[in-house]
Amino acid sequence: MTKLLQIFMVMMSLGSSVNADSILWQDHPAQFISYWKSDVITAEEDELVAFANGIFSRLLRAWDSSRYEPGLYVVDSDRGAWAVSLVDGNILLSRQAILACKQLGIQHAQHLLAFVLAHELAHQRSDDLWQHRFFRLNKNTSDNDLQGRDLNLQMDKRMLSAMQQKEARADHDGLILMASVGFNPYQIVDKKDFFTQWVENIWQQPCELQSDDAISEACQQARQRALRTRAQLDTVASQSSLYQLGVQAMVARQYEKARLYFTQYARDFPSRSVMTALGLSHLAQAIDIRKQLIQSGAIQAADFYFPLMLDASAGLDDLQNPIEGSKRSALDAVSLQQQKKQALHVEKAVPHFEKAIRLEPEHRTSYLLLANAYLLSDNSFMARGILQGRYIPKFGKDEASTLMLAITTSTEGDNGKAIQMLDRLLEKILQPNYSSTAGDDVLVYSVVYNLSELLRFEGQPGKAESQWKLFARFAKAEGKAYLFRLALGQIQSGANEPVAELDIAPSISGLRLGTRKSRDDSSHSINELWIEGDQFHVYNYDSGAQFITGSDGRIISARQLGGQVSLGALRTGDSAERTLKTLGLPDRRLQLVAGEYLAYDQYGLAIHIDENSIMGWFLY
Repeated sequence: MTKLLQIFMVMMSLGSSVNADSILWQDHPAQFISYWKSDVITAEEDELVAFANGIFSRLLRAWDSSRYEPGLYVVDSDRGAWAVSLVDGNILLSRQAILACKQLGIQHAQHLLAFVLAHELAHQRSDDLWQHRFFRLNKNTSDNDLQGRDLNLQMDKRMLSAMQQKEARADHDGLILMASVGFNPYQIVDKKDFFTQWVENIWQQPCELQSDDAISEACQQARQRALRTRAQLDTVASQSSLYQLGVQAMVARQYEKARLYFTQYARDFPSRSVMTALGLSHLAQAIDIRKQLIQSGAIQAADFYFPLMLDASAGLDDLQNPIEGSKRSALDAVSLQQQKKQALHVEKAVPHFEKAIRLEPEHRTSYLLLANAYLLSDNSFMARGILQGRYIPKFGKDEASTLMLAITTSTEGDNGKAIQMLDRLLEKILQPNYSSTAGDDVLVYSVVYNLSELLRFEGQPGKAESQWKLFARFAKAEGKAYLFRLALGQIQSGANEPVAELDIAPSISGLRLGTRKSRDDSSHSINELWIEGDQFHVYNYDSGAQFITGSDGRIISARQLGGQVSLGALRTGDSAERTLKTLGLPDRRLQLVAGEYLAYDQYGLAIHIDENSIMGWFLY
């Protein structure tokens, strides 16, 4: 008996009569990854496995469970395409499943496999580990093999109904999960639905031409599931589109609009990622206000960089002339009003980060963002409480907490000690082959920026520039083109000017925001989207282009989701460095669960970067 057949028999025995002395299904060795280790294929051995691992890593960014995140293991199987959740918290995938998704179209493969894996992750999150999953559908090779329809006869109607409900919920949650990290859920049921294609790929027969009873039953189940999934997409479309609209508004610094979209999204899907996004919208606005206050001279403070958005600007210029007399009084009144507004945004950000922590207590960044919020309000006591009372006892003292404690020390008035802390930290992380526990370029940049800013604030501009030169040499040696260009931007005047190679305004399939969209084109699918009682429409093209039109038919969102298309000298799939060579340094870099976005205000264009590759872009 093959290993796959064993696991089918064990997983299905819950619905059959089992002898008292037989092993329980949840205790069977096949339910534990150790049973399969000898058959596991590594990413180093097989590029298909590497492809699946990359997709799985993206999906795990939205893992909002107090349980430890699942692992993915790929095995070579002679039993076709399948995926299964194990009781020990891991997911098992056949290599043939990855290949099946690839064979259904290179443009669609990553989205299709994302759904297969997101479906299993949804089961893991809901503890539905006893179910017979759809993606275990297997081609039987002999009359002696375990027959799925025979198993169904052994289950009562109540059990079958419960299974169907859990499968429907896993489909729904899987669609939302994949959408939240940047995959396109419409790929699952657009044109010919994925479920029918999956069955046809396994059985190597088109549903329309088959006569075999087993294939007919499988095809019928696939079509029913596709109809159910299309109905679910109405809800999923609202949720995923709202989140993307919120992201676009955040990139464009339209914070009020971003909160409107994120809040509506959170009502149906209150995940850690959206709570963080809501908190970030307030925090980013508070940071903008703080920068304005420093620039105007209303407050005398170091212009710290809080690691939320990686700003490519060289910092705010000092005022050329002092402000005196009546102008000073008027400025003080405005500044006081702005300080109150900043405090209000910080106050509103705090509960969102607290909710994010409650949803996922093991997510480090939520604690750091909460500490950031308190530092923005100069509340060093609460910031230390978060860092020393909650973060360090839970995760240990690391580079991120050391950075935050240095900023806290400066906020308390001891800039000399803060400089020493940052100087020691920078010396540590710039060592060759040093492995950071954070593993994040933003962290390295933050340390350099804040150290040089403190030195500048303390009247040591020469030492500040030396830090940037040191950092530039490090970034060049490590091949970190983005960080190298940022460093040069701080050292050389004008080095961060964009390289204007886009001689025409960027567009998506020739269309721009505000354009009235025709519905006559048959090369796309159209789905309805309802936001607060108003009807919108979502257009999806095979090329990866997606548009959302408002109730007046004009485009309010235009983005490119993968595909093989170009934007001037840029193409999807290019290295992220290509963006910098073509457009120069971005005005902002926003990091969210879906990846990072490089924003170019000159063009109203944001490039979506993930795994150091260009995934697509959108207009704003």
